[in-house]
Amino acid sequence: MTDDSMRLAKPTDLEQLAKLIDGRGNLQDRLDEAFTRASNLGVRDKLAPISPMTSWVTKTAPDLRKRAAIIRAGDGDPLAAALYAGFTPEQLKGVDLPPDTMLIANASVANGDKFDPGWLKRQDGETLNDWLTRIKGEAVAKVTNNKNAGEVVSDYIELTALASTMPQVFKMSVLGTMKLIKHFKHGEFLKAPGTTLSQLLRGQSPSKFTPASVVRMGARIGARIPAPILDALAGKNSLAILDGKRWAWEANLLKVGKNASNLQRIGGAGRLAAFTTGAGTALRTGGFWRVAGVGGGVVSTAMGAFDVVQQGNPVEAFKRDKAGYVSDVSGTLFNASLTAAMVAPTPWTLGAAAVTGAVYGVSSIIDNWDKVKKFPGKVADAGRWAGKKVGEGVDKLKEGGKKLVSGLNPFD
Repeated sequence: MTDDSMRLAKPTDLEQLAKLIDGRGNLQDRLDEAFTRASNLGVRDKLAPISPMTSWVTKTAPDLRKRAAIIRAGDGDPLAAALYAGFTPEQLKGVDLPPDTMLIANASVANGDKFDPGWLKRQDGETLNDWLTRIKGEAVAKVTNNKNAGEVVSDYIELTALASTMPQVFKMSVLGTMKLIKHFKHGEFLKAPGTTLSQLLRGQSPSKFTPASVVRMGARIGARIPAPILDALAGKNSLAILDGKRWAWEANLLKVGKNASNLQRIGGAGRLAAFTTGAGTALRTGGFWRVAGVGGGVVSTAMGAFDVVQQGNPVEAFKRDKAGYVSDVSGTLFNASLTAAMVAPTPWTLGAAAVTGAVYGVSSIIDNWDKVKKFPGKVADAGRWAGKKVGEGVDKLKEGGKKLVSGLNPFD
């Protein structure tokens, strides 16, 4: 396809053509099915004349998508670079792409004859989040012409995320284990994760490590909040009785909703009305903060599962990066179990969160340990490079100043 014909082509047409070639149930699937049937019947040699179509199909569809992405980049489509890398429009729905990085990436795609866009190509098993982190560093490397500077940026993003996440993960794992021990030894009620603020505003201590002054301050603030607003935010304690509990943060929202629904059914309500009442009662018991935490947990779990699926065959993904794959899977399971614990704080859900949290934390540290060891050295190298460039800039500025003065001096 020539440059002129590419300018006349519509990217949507090229993408649709690619879909007709390798989409589900289209040419590639039919070819595979034909060869499979021919092999089963022992007549595969009869299809020899069309064998080259297999490799043609494999190469042509991705090539058409790349050409469509190049046209999109020229038109200023912010998704162009990600499409060129090999991600599908479905995978990019709702994704917040960094505009500064994508500007450089799209420019590289649009001007492929001058700038090789090969650095954007999606690597084997690379998820969208991994790709975004990598190309941020690659973009810096392209602009500065310094590979180490790009690695510093990528490593910084990953290590910052690790440093901000791991303490909370280990804290949840340790506290969850301690709560289970107290529950089985002393019969203490289990509490939903993420309800610390609700407990403080009710004048209750979340743990024995909480200073008494903090508990008193929380109680004073809670006393000044109108009861209906506090109930809406922290959960309505009176509804926790439907699960046999005193406080809303101890209640299993599934049981609360089920029991409220059953009471409605006994009173003669229909199934839909009973379900609506049960769901509403569970939401009021949980309160806004707890329910919002559950919603966030569902989103995090879905994103984690999406990343795991993107890595392809589990066996191959594990062989490719053992610690990394274990970290991704255990992180997804941790978010799922933590979300379940927020809905229903039971020994099973809290135990699952504690175990998956420990695995997630340890595997993440192992996966990033090499980056942790090398990061200080990379930063030092980047600092020396930056100092050198600043020095070169100052020298050029001085040189320019001398030339300017010399040019203005009539006696020179």
